[in-house]
Amino acid sequence: MIISCGEALIDFFKSDETGQFMPLIGGSLLNVSVAVAKSGAKSALMTNLSTDQFGDAFAKYLAENGVSDEFITRSEHLTGLMFVAYNADKSASYSYYGHQTAEQNYIYDAKNLALGTEVNCLHFGSFSLVIGQTSISYPALIANEYKNHIISIDLNIRDAIEPDMSLWDAQFEKLLPMTHIAKASADDVLLMHDLDEINQDICFEYMQKWQASGAKLSVITDAEKGAYILWQGERLHLKGKSANIIDTVGAGDCFIANFLSGLESAGYLNIDKFDRLDMATIEQAASRAIDAATYTIAQKGAKFPSPTDI
Repeated sequence: MIISCGEALIDFFKSDETGQFMPLIGGSLLNVSVAVAKSGAKSALMTNLSTDQFGDAFAKYLAENGVSDEFITRSEHLTGLMFVAYNADKSASYSYYGHQTAEQNYIYDAKNLALGTEVNCLHFGSFSLVIGQTSISYPALIANEYKNHIISIDLNIRDAIEPDMSLWDAQFEKLLPMTHIAKASADDVLLMHDLDEINQDICFEYMQKWQASGAKLSVITDAEKGAYILWQGERLHLKGKSANIIDTVGAGDCFIANFLSGLESAGYLNIDKFDRLDMATIEQAASRAIDAATYTIAQKGAKFPSPTDI
C-alpha cells in the first residue's frame, strides 16, 4: 500500500469562456492517492477532512475511487478552497483561501497510529509540509517511520500559499536525510533557488546536492523535456511525449503516483529491497509515469489513467 499524506481541497476552475468558477474535488495529495488507486495499487489518504459538506464529498469521492479512509480524521474546521486560473501556455495560477482549515489540521498521534506490514510507502509534498499543524505532524511521522517504510517527497511548491522560499528550502533540507525518493519539478527548482533558467546540468547538480544530504533516488520533471533521474551516481534522462495539452493540473501528481506504483509492482518499493533497485526498473517505472502524465494533460481537469488507458 502507498499512503499519500497531505491536503484535500476544493479547486474552483475558471472557465475561459464564461469567466465563472466551477468547483472540483482536488488537492495534490488527494490527487496522488486517487492516481495510485487508478494505477492498480492499494492506496490510502492520510489527512484531516472537515465535517462540512465538502468533507462529505471528499469521503464519497475517495470511496468511489478505491482509496482507503483508514488514516483519515475529521474535524469541524472548514475546508480549504483553491481558485485556479489558466495562463496562456495552459499552466495554472493559484489563489488559496484557507486559514486554520481542515487540511492544515491533521494531528499525528504516534501512540495510536498503526501502519501495518502492508504499507510500503508514505508519500508527502506540497504546502502541507510548510504551513499549519501538518508542517509539524508530517515531519514527525517521517522521523518515526523512515526506517520502516519508504519515504517519498514531491516538493510541488505553491508560492501563492507560502511565498517564503526559505521555508520550503529549510524544510526540504531537514527531511532529505530521511527521504528515499526526492522529486521536484523544474519550476520548483527555479522558484526555490530564484534561478533565471534551468537545464539538464542544473537539474543533476541539484539532485547531487539532495543525495549528498541523504536522499537516495532523485527525480526532476521538466514538462515536455521529460524526467531527469539520479540513482547511485548513475544518470538517466527520459524524454517527454508529445500531447495535445488541455490541462496541466494534476500532471505532476499523476507522474509520482505512477512512478511509485511502478516501483511497487516491480517489488522494490520496500524498505528491505529498495537498495537493490536497478536503473532498468527505474527507467520502466519512469516511462510508465511519463505515459500516465501525458494522458492526464490531454484531459480537462485532473483525470488519471488506469493501466488500460496507457
